Amino acid sequence: MKQATLLIVLAMVSVFCSGMSFFRSSDLYLASFEGKVIDSETKMPIEGAAVLAVYHGGSLSVGGSGYFPVDAQEALTDANGSFKIPARTIKSEKASGTAPGNIVIFKPGYGAFPNHRRSEAVGENKSWPTAEKYIVYELPKLRTEEERKKNLHFSYYIGKTGGFISLVNEERKDLGLPTISIPEEGEGK
Repeated sequence: MKQATLLIVLAMVSVFCSGMSFFRSSDLYLASFEGKVIDSETKMPIEGAAVLAVYHGGSLSVGGSGYFPVDAQEALTDANGSFKIPARTIKSEKASGTAPGNIVIFKPGYGAFPNHRRSEAVGENKSWPTAEKYIVYELPKLRTEEERKKNLHFSYYIGKTGGFISLVNEERKDLGLPTISIPEEGEGK
């Protein structure tokens, strides 16, 4: 009898500790991104570029690890090419602590950051620029229609990309391509 009780208690503790976090909501910190977007040739500011910050969570389980988007924020660059995506804290049932983030920058007619080989985060790791640090991003002007079409391949975070998708669709229309639509968060579930 004691062995059966012990096994039941151990099973309950195991289930509780193995990721049953959906019973609680935790604070998740989303770091800020700030910087300036400029033309890589002229060094002049690029106004109206969409800057999309995507924050990721991760989980570990017996079956392995998972990596998934937990939130996103976006901003447009001003006349000086400057942008700021503020830090904030959200409630999350999927992750807690600090969510690592990365950014995508898009402006019709320019190579997107970080996808275009000639785009650059000056002095930073291109694939994962440092959050909470002012960074200058250089985008190359695209010269041909073929270059512009190749520049339109992205992964989108559903429901948080309105300005970003608007600019992508502006470029698609100009190139004679069909526009895309992204369902709002919660649709299609």
